[in-house]
Amino acid sequence: MSKLRQRTKHLIYAGLTGASAMGLLFAGYAVWNAMEHNEREGAIKRHYQRQIADLEQAQLQSQKSMASGWTLSRDVAPGETIKQGDLIQIKLPLEAAPGNLIANKDEAAGRSAKIELGKGTPLTEAMLYEGQPTAPDLRNREMKAVSLPSNLKQGDTVDVRIQFPSGQDYIVLSKKKIDKLASPTMWIKMNEQEILSLSSAMVDAYLHDAALYALTYVEPEMQSKAVPTYPVNKAVMKLIASDPNIVNKAEQTLAEAVRTALESDLASPDAQASGNGLFSASEYSSGYGEAAGSSASTPSTFQPDGSTPAGKSEDTFTLDQPQQNKLLEQAVKESGGSTEQP
Repeated sequence: MSKLRQRTKHLIYAGLTGASAMGLLFAGYAVWNAMEHNEREGAIKRHYQRQIADLEQAQLQSQKSMASGWTLSRDVAPGETIKQGDLIQIKLPLEAAPGNLIANKDEAAGRSAKIELGKGTPLTEAMLYEGQPTAPDLRNREMKAVSLPSNLKQGDTVDVRIQFPSGQDYIVLSKKKIDKLASPTMWIKMNEQEILSLSSAMVDAYLHDAALYALTYVEPEMQSKAVPTYPVNKAVMKLIASDPNIVNKAEQTLAEAVRTALESDLASPDAQASGNGLFSASEYSSGYGEAAGSSASTPSTFQPDGSTPAGKSEDTFTLDQPQQNKLLEQAVKESGGSTEQP
């Protein structure tokens, strides 16, 4: 019995020893495995950290080789002013970026588009122009006395010209944008000098059966502003000074002529223009012809002292001689003023 117990004890001790050995082996393996895992994890971490650093470095290098610019968040029409809220910053590769790319936001905001610009278009200096500051004497002017092109649209740019029966043609107003249009009426902005020139032209057109008409620009953003060539008639200006209502009367008469021509066109779209101009078609032309004579009629004969026969007047327009305006002289004399040729 004692031998059995002794043997059992030995077996127990041997089992415990084996279990301990196995535990030590397992523990050692676990420690080694953990160390290997940590080593692999550290290697992977270091690998990705190197990759991140490389990417960051590449990004920095890429940013250094990128050009900063600005694009539009909406479509912009020609002549329209670009606002701060219309601009979005972009980055472009140096090799693909234009040399005149706008880098500063303030260089684009407040300027106007020369051409139609679509949403997302990178802005360059060549696409924009500096808008003119608003002059203190700038005013909105409603005009009814000018014959307008049939295809005129709001936003178009025009020259306002005057054509005399003699064939002489002058530019009165140059490169004016149509702010509002309700044909045959249009609204444009004018300064004081242009207002006076237009007043003189309307009186000239009223007195001499001339025509005021508008011509549109083909590419207003690309074309330069024409130089006004109409010489303001000093005698007309004196007549305006002596009788301010003459301008309103002239404008009403010309507006009536334009309206008459418009109604004629509406009544007969295929009818061709005829006669001596728009004013000849109005109800006022006959009265003026009886009172002052038409420039197309037989010219009167001057007396030796340079005057014309009683009851007759002669109005001539030439490029190389001063204007002889007997009708204006007579009107100024009747109002108590003196005449002076331009």
